[in-house]
Parts: sequence; structure tokens; C-alpha cells
Amino acid sequence: MFTAVALTGCSEEAKPAARKLPERTCFGVFTRSDLAPLLGKGEEVTVSGPSDAQLSPVRKGVTCTVDVDGPGRFLATATRQPLGDSFFWNPEMIHPAPDSLPLGDRAIVYDTGARAFVACKGRDDQFGLEVKVSGSVEQMKREERRPLFTKLITKLLDAAKQQSKCGA
Repeated sequence: MFTAVALTGCSEEAKPAARKLPERTCFGVFTRSDLAPLLGKGEEVTVSGPSDAQLSPVRKGVTCTVDVDGPGRFLATATRQPLGDSFFWNPEMIHPAPDSLPLGDRAIVYDTGARAFVACKGRDDQFGLEVKVSGSVEQMKREERRPLFTKLITKLLDAAKQQSKCGA
């Protein structure tokens, strides 16, 4: 079940867009303050995506987007793949070069987002789980970007693993 919520306000001067978000958004993972640095100011905030990131053999992927005054400002995805299918990220295509993160089996963070992969091996089910976050960073200082995306990808990976029963 997907929800789309358009939240609008009127004022002379644009206010921080995060104030127009529900307290929890994008699969119930992120708080208003988590996403505030990416959203900037704006009048109309639209959130689109399901209420959870629970994946199964039938529900193989989920996406959440947050748009401010039309343009996309934040994107989060979780994808389930058969174990053994290759998740390939070419770090040489990302400039400046990404940093590795100590999450799951493989994780990287870069100036506009982060990705993580973990192999989920339960008693009855085995699959690969990949999560991604990205966002608009033009209003952020460069030194603030990677720490923010590290925090966001960590929260998303933890929630997606729990909700999808990774390793259960």
C-alpha cells in the first residue's frame, strides 16, 4: 500500500520544508530532523511510498520519495534479490571517490548518497538485501554530506533487515 501525502502551507517567506513532514516518514524509518538538511525551504512537500520496508519473495522492492515544490529532494529504496545475484557498484564512476562503510557485507557513502548490501541467511530463506539513499545536497556544506548519508543508510539498513526478517 502506497501513500502520497501533499502538505502545503502559505506564508510570505518559504519555511523549512521539514516542518511539513510527518514526524516519521519513508517506511517509518526517518524522522523529520533526519531529513531536514536535504529538504531546504519550500511550500509544498509530497511524500510517496509505502509505510514499511518489509520485503518478501513477492514484494521485492520499495521506494520512498520526498519532493519539495515539485523537485525530488530525497530518495530511499530497499531491494530484495536472490542470494548470489550480483550487486555491482563501480566506485570509479563516482567522483569524488566514495568511502567504504562498516555496514553489512558491502557499503559505501558518497557526496550525494549511500548504498549498502547484506546477505540474509535465515533458516528457511536466503536473499540479498540492498538499500540506497540519495538526496539534494546543494544547500549543505560538503563536510556535512557523508556523515548525514552514513546516518541515513545505517537507519535504513537496520530497519529493512528487521522488517524483512533478514537472518531470522
